[in-house]
Amino acid sequence: MSSAATPRFAEATAPTRIDLAGGTLDIWPLYLFHPGAVTVNVAIDRRASCRVEEAASGIRIESRDTLQKAEAAHVGELMGEGGLSLVAYILHALGIESGVKVVTHSRVPAGSGLGGSSALAVAVAAAAARFTGRELGEERLWPIVRDAEAQCIRVPTGVQDYHAAIHGSVLAVHLQPGTVRVERLAVDPAAVEECLILVDAGATRFSGINNWDVFKGQIDGDARVREALGAIAQVAVQVRAALVEGRFGDVAPLLAREWEARKRLAPAVTTPEVDRIAAAALEAGGAAKVCGAGGGGMVAVWAPPGARGRGDRERVLESLASAGFRPVPFRVDLRGLEVA
Repeated sequence: MSSAATPRFAEATAPTRIDLAGGTLDIWPLYLFHPGAVTVNVAIDRRASCRVEEAASGIRIESRDTLQKAEAAHVGELMGEGGLSLVAYILHALGIESGVKVVTHSRVPAGSGLGGSSALAVAVAAAAARFTGRELGEERLWPIVRDAEAQCIRVPTGVQDYHAAIHGSVLAVHLQPGTVRVERLAVDPAAVEECLILVDAGATRFSGINNWDVFKGQIDGDARVREALGAIAQVAVQVRAALVEGRFGDVAPLLAREWEARKRLAPAVTTPEVDRIAAAALEAGGAAKVCGAGGGGMVAVWAPPGARGRGDRERVLESLASAGFRPVPFRVDLRGLEVA
């Protein structure tokens, strides 16, 4: 790869996300069975980053947060099932076979449920494209990343994470036949940030397994799964409306309904620690749901602050502290994907 035709390096960063409602429906073709399906999420500043630079030969991939390294003469040798193989699949999709070094870093651990691998994949694809002198528009970028991630993890993937990583802010991802439409919600991000609390429930399982169980249940005609997905779809529409109309107090009971429906999808969605967090939030006037496909990881808690004094947020924080949980700091991310 000649440095005369391309920059010597390129960098990109992208935010992760908290999914508020409608997750799992963003896996094709699940949303086709639930007309009007929408996924609502909030991009956060726990960002993933990537640097692509020229190498004399071969392919070298390094993860700064997991301390993993891999190298080979050609990218095909690194494509498989492993912590760094997603990068290899993306490079291959972009036609990059050798002559680069890729260094990645993520501010969320694997299995957090915050869409860390998807945000990282978006950053890798954007940086690699810039390195080769190409600019991938949104409509070309996210399908490349979606397909590479599905090849890597061997199960269908949702699309909401890619859009949060690309756009940032508070989004409604409208899942329609033939198209996916992204709406940046007309809501004060600071107000949303005041209502959201992020709590770590600990170790997780591979989230793709939960998603596959749900996917298979819908296709096989499992009435329990279909009913639960239908309830989740209805709640997500109502959460979007409540946010746009500034009815933040209405979101907590909606999230509680979403969580009850989500637990009916698959046994592995919840864990004892997640249940403890949800109980502590509910007891104090808030609501909680696991982030992503579940099985542990981060839990999103919704509790609006008081207008002129103590409110649900203050009571929920005290309840969580009494149960032994502390909030994980974050800010709503308005920047989205950045490439340099």
